[in-house]
Amino acid sequence: MPTEAVQYRCRDQIAFLLIDHPPVNVLAAPVRAGLSHALGAALADASVRVIVIACAGKTFSAGADIGEFDGPMAEPSLQAVFASIEASTKPVVAAMHGLALGGGVELALACHYRVATADAKLGFPEIALGLIPGAGGTQRLPRVIGAVAALDMIVSGAPVEAGVALQLGLVDAVVEADLMQGAQRFCEQLIGQGAPPRPTGARMVDVTGFDEAGIAAVLSKHSRALKGRKTQQLVVDALTAATHSDFDAGLAIERRIADCSIATLESQALRHLFFAERQVSKVPGVGPEPSISRVAVIGAGTMGSGIATACADAGIAVTLIDAHAEGLERGLALIASNYESSVARGRLTHEEAARRRGRIVDSLDLGAAAEAEVVIEAVFEDLALKQALLSKIAALTPASTVLASNTSTLSITELSRPCRDPQRVVGLHFFSPAHVMKLLEIVRAPATDPAALGRALTLAKQLKKIGVVAGDAFGFIGNKMMLDGYWREAELLMLEGATPDQVDGAMESFGFAMGPARVSDLGGTDVGTKTRIELFKRETRPEPYFVIADTLTAMNRLGQKTHAGFYRYRPGERQALPDEAVATLIETLASERGIVRRAIEPAEIVERCLLQLINVGAQVLESGVAMRAADIDVVWVHGYGFPRHLGGPMFHADSLGLKHVLDRIGHYGARMNNRSDYWRPAPLIETLARNVRSFADWDRERAGR
Repeated sequence: MPTEAVQYRCRDQIAFLLIDHPPVNVLAAPVRAGLSHALGAALADASVRVIVIACAGKTFSAGADIGEFDGPMAEPSLQAVFASIEASTKPVVAAMHGLALGGGVELALACHYRVATADAKLGFPEIALGLIPGAGGTQRLPRVIGAVAALDMIVSGAPVEAGVALQLGLVDAVVEADLMQGAQRFCEQLIGQGAPPRPTGARMVDVTGFDEAGIAAVLSKHSRALKGRKTQQLVVDALTAATHSDFDAGLAIERRIADCSIATLESQALRHLFFAERQVSKVPGVGPEPSISRVAVIGAGTMGSGIATACADAGIAVTLIDAHAEGLERGLALIASNYESSVARGRLTHEEAARRRGRIVDSLDLGAAAEAEVVIEAVFEDLALKQALLSKIAALTPASTVLASNTSTLSITELSRPCRDPQRVVGLHFFSPAHVMKLLEIVRAPATDPAALGRALTLAKQLKKIGVVAGDAFGFIGNKMMLDGYWREAELLMLEGATPDQVDGAMESFGFAMGPARVSDLGGTDVGTKTRIELFKRETRPEPYFVIADTLTAMNRLGQKTHAGFYRYRPGERQALPDEAVATLIETLASERGIVRRAIEPAEIVERCLLQLINVGAQVLESGVAMRAADIDVVWVHGYGFPRHLGGPMFHADSLGLKHVLDRIGHYGARMNNRSDYWRPAPLIETLARNVRSFADWDRERAGR
């Protein structure tokens, strides 16, 4: 019986059930109902000997519909459909191409046989959402490939290629030609052999190596990606059920564990980010723009060469321009070194690296930027220098060219003021290394043309980056929250008695990859100092404001590049070693300011840093610099190392409860006499807490306007 989502046809004793549910054939309610009806039709047709389940379009199935996870799933459920397939009295073959993910692989495992095209990839990405495969995956997969291999595949979350799947036994054949023709030949062989159905649930589980040591080895292999996570233990529990229980009992246990995983805060946080990352590019009044084929990058330093590399990697022709030959040579050498490293690590072939490098041409002439569709300046963070450069570029290029500044804090309005056509100037705040980091803050001034903003979003998409639009204010979203919240509080904690190592250790235990002092040393203390010099030309901040970092800069303790910053470093090594000289310096700076030092517990360090991060985030949100609280979360997870499994600072605030956040800000404000209004709660937090609402509520209400 055909439906809109599942087409049915028969040929030569073979019934083909073709799922056609664009764009990625998720197993939504119409697909489940269609499969159930079509399977019934095939079983009732006496001429049918074998049944094939395949998918239309460019891929097999991306799995379950995530939108159904937060409510009751419409009948028939995935479990019921898969049980019917497995119970079929006629052999059922899954024919896969493109991506088969999550529920898509579970569908294939419910079938009796599996074939795939050579370019197919099969995987279980559920762990990225804090979930376990919940439609039989943890019970069927170990029966097909063994318990240890199943644990590795599910905990990894990464898809395996068809050839690897064949070696594992996950597929029975790889077809080189047309999928449907290959599937038909495979079915003809089954008919010729009189092959019966082969229910996966009836197979035995290979438990070789699935003991305490073997499980620990697999989890250790993925420990870096799973730092602070708990879902992996739920995976172990579900797979253990497959090794200790009969199939039906194992399915029941899996169902309970899957329901538990959906309800965890970890899964809620990860699903929040999943949707937030897809929402950030939606900007009211800004539509899609044509793709970009040529970019010019001005400044061949570390950031400029990284931006040029990112563009070349995306297939965009790049002109890299610098005013000095030696600077250009260093930039080109850095680009070559990065590509050589990618080849050495097996990420690129020599030929592909050469193709990408060939997309970059160099010039000492600013006029070489005239033909570019987007020009990105990436020179030093100096307002006057950037203004002069953008003004010159504006005079050289047509009005359709987008002019972008890779600034991390400077006002786009001020930068564009001397330019012809200032409405075409945007900020493109790349994060270092620019060819690796996924985040791109796109800054618009009040006068920015929506078309220019749209082209910037298009460029972000071409570069495979997550483009988050920010308003024009000091530090935009991320650096504003870092410099006026998180890092500022970290320095105050050091003045009050915590060592840099204690602050870093506390924040790393919370989940950050690196603490604030280590990050400062990595990037260079002088970078922040230069930013503050520019800031103080326009705004003020009450003392003490980064007095430690700025003093270190004045002492030429710039971090790793000078082997001394907040820490000391041995030549050629990156290990941060505590330095008594820094401890003495901080004590002196505190004494000069009348600050009484004391021992500070890690819990207080974490709480105060997070409260200030959240409080400044609320200011950024209420001022309109960020369109959504979810945008802030995306920025901080992808640009600043906030632990992904906690959902970002604003989601984390919601999980704590804004009444609790407000109370704790008030606690520290009272304890510290609210110096210079520093611990004054953001009005938005007060309003939301008073009305028992959350940042998520704020986003939903504004989206509905």
